[in-house]
Amino acid sequence: MSDGGAPLRLGRAQGSDRWLLDDRPLSGGDIVQLCCSGGWLTGRFECDSGTGGAPTFYFSIELGAGRVEQQKLILPEGALLRRP
Repeated sequence: MSDGGAPLRLGRAQGSDRWLLDDRPLSGGDIVQLCCSGGWLTGRFECDSGTGGAPTFYFSIELGAGRVEQQKLILPEGALLRRP
């Protein structure tokens, strides 16, 4: 895969609808990088395709003094992702 990533898309794999990255299925818990305007953000992909849930990107923000806060973004189809 190129450094430019690939668009997230819904397709068929393993006999069911799956979210695909570079024509390979993504699974919950996969570590991916999301292309943002300032660069690549590393996080975790999650989606419950059985319930039709939206694909979600979880990432952590360092708050200082050892504190971390988890955040999430709903990923639109076409979001540029790559595997690290």
